[in-house]
Amino acid sequence: MNAVFEKELKQYFNGAVSYVCYIFVFLISGLFIWASCIESSSAEFGSVVSQMALYTFIVPLPVLTMRSFAEERKSRTDQLLYSLPLKMTDVVLGKFFAAAVVFLVPVAVMCLAPLFLRIYGTVNLALSYSALFAYFLAACAFISVGIFISSLTESQIAAAVITAVLIFFNYYMPYLSQYASQSSLASVIFLVVLGAILGFIVWFATKNATTGLFVGLIIDLALVAIYYLNSDALSNVIPNVLNNISLFDSLSTFGSGTFSLNAIFKYFSVIVVFLFLTVQSAEKRRWE
Repeated sequence: MNAVFEKELKQYFNGAVSYVCYIFVFLISGLFIWASCIESSSAEFGSVVSQMALYTFIVPLPVLTMRSFAEERKSRTDQLLYSLPLKMTDVVLGKFFAAAVVFLVPVAVMCLAPLFLRIYGTVNLALSYSALFAYFLAACAFISVGIFISSLTESQIAAAVITAVLIFFNYYMPYLSQYASQSSLASVIFLVVLGAILGFIVWFATKNATTGLFVGLIIDLALVAIYYLNSDALSNVIPNVLNNISLFDSLSTFGSGTFSLNAIFKYFSVIVVFLFLTVQSAEKRRWE
């Protein structure tokens, strides 16, 4: 893993990708801090972190992750990578940690902002740094998603666009939940579709149609059984799912002063799931 990590880190800093991301993050975060804190003489830094998250994620994170696997697939250097005596888990973790460290640099610089804002009043340092901690974890979660998307295509542009679209829709999930149906029938249809999508992802990642079909069928049959046995148990599922699936909504809880262990668990769960899917996707490519 260390060899892959060092190689990826050198590529980030030898090229323009990391510096473009830094300029973008510093520009956007600086504008938010200026408008929300300095201009209004406010020391409320925690809420600023959740407000600027979408704008500092939607461009830098797709740009950081788009080349993870897509570039190697396009240039066929992935064949050399797969021929090395390395576990795919080590390769994926090396790429993930390299991208995470690159994004950690602007987050570390942002840690100076609460200290600077103390000239405008009392700053809750615990709240500010917990918000930054959650901000970094949310970025890592989206990095894992972006790396997974990159492992599915050889087009860096396609990987970046798809990742950006997913980040955008994830941000607006809570708003969409306000218009979602609360009926049990709509909920079971929604969950059955999600089960089928999950089965497809398992099939695509493992290239095992039987496993994908089994996973999808088990989930869908269980949902149909629950609906017929106790339909009320599925009411309001769609709004709840859309609210809970949003990583930004969890980030806002830190900005409001609440340290949420559930949110941290959610971030780590997303990271683990998508890194696991990336490993399966890379393994499939290796054996092909």
